[in-house]
Amino acid sequence: MVRYDTCSVFLQEGVPHRMKAANQLQRSRLLLVTLGHFLNDSYGSFFAPILPVLIEKLSLSLTAASGLASIPSITSALFQPLYGMASDRIRGRFFIILGPLLSVVCMGSLGVVSHAFLLALLLLLAGLGSAAFHPQAVAAAGTVSGARRGLGIAVFSFGGSLGFAVGPLAIIGAVHYLGLDRSYYIILPGLLGVLVLLMSLHVPTGKTDRAHMASLVEAFKGVQGPMALLFTVAVLREMTRLVIATFLPIVFAMQGRSLIAGGITLSLFSLAGALGGMVGGALSDGWGRKRIIAGSGLLCVPFLYGVLHTDGLLALACLALGAGMLSGANSVVIAMAQELVPSRAGTASSLVMGLGWGVAGILLMGFGSLAEVIGVQRALDLTMTVPLLAFGLSLWLPHHVAPPHTRATRAGEFALHEE
Repeated sequence: MVRYDTCSVFLQEGVPHRMKAANQLQRSRLLLVTLGHFLNDSYGSFFAPILPVLIEKLSLSLTAASGLASIPSITSALFQPLYGMASDRIRGRFFIILGPLLSVVCMGSLGVVSHAFLLALLLLLAGLGSAAFHPQAVAAAGTVSGARRGLGIAVFSFGGSLGFAVGPLAIIGAVHYLGLDRSYYIILPGLLGVLVLLMSLHVPTGKTDRAHMASLVEAFKGVQGPMALLFTVAVLREMTRLVIATFLPIVFAMQGRSLIAGGITLSLFSLAGALGGMVGGALSDGWGRKRIIAGSGLLCVPFLYGVLHTDGLLALACLALGAGMLSGANSVVIAMAQELVPSRAGTASSLVMGLGWGVAGILLMGFGSLAEVIGVQRALDLTMTVPLLAFGLSLWLPHHVAPPHTRATRAGEFALHEE
């Protein structure tokens, strides 16, 4: 079978064609990497929906249950930057396939464990796989998107968001129809998806020549300030999203609404955020990364505030618009991080996506303490203003990171390492 890839085009056609190919959006590769994101995150979302039955089966305390739930987030925050540095040195698809495989097998086996220690081990392995997957996968998504990096990373992010929306429904259905002890059958479709990746996914591969690769100090030289700002913006926006996703159902329960209403609300919140990320990423390629990051941070505030202070369809509309704008810059933040540090795209992505979102998860615990003191409703009202702080900081971000011809040259250099 003849394989036509970027490398063969580059070697045969010379520098002008090299730059042209580097700017092209490679749709099939992008869709395959996005499939990996969908598999990784859909199976990664299995724990919370079946936690009540696991608590009953294993006689877990609430403290133990919350500790188990934090394992994947902490693992991702600690290890994702390390995997990001590794993926910058050894490019390929190993981590892109390993992550979904561990997620499918470990998270699909939660129902059969007989001890809390084994449950913790499965969550730890799945967290390590997810930490390994994201830096290499998002770097590959940016590379195969060519000049449309914002759109490509938005599509990639949409796959993960869709997985988070579908995963809970899938595992609840498996437990309902098959029983908890036989829910492991849900592993089979995931393994089929991993097999598709193994057979079809081809991304830039090879070990990077260290002599031509900038050290971490050199790679981040001159962009420490913008990266610090971008990291802080990512933390503030993700903390806001986590607070809303975690405590909005509690507010609804306090208002006497049903659990179904809370579940539908969270599904709408996730789907609207996914669509917002697609739109924001696509617009950022033409309008600029900074405008989307700043504008979405400012505009989401009144809509998020309206969720708690309106009723009926107006509240749902506010939720959809607020979620879309709040998550609309996630892929844009990642794209800007990659453009700030193009020679270390995996490391840069993992800092804002892994470490940054992990820090946001830790800050979530502080919100719980605040809510106990002043009440959930008032604490949520305060949290809705946090994106304003992110907006203010984003005004100091650079307008232009790298001109198109520079990005094309760097992408071409990356692609020349393909096998």
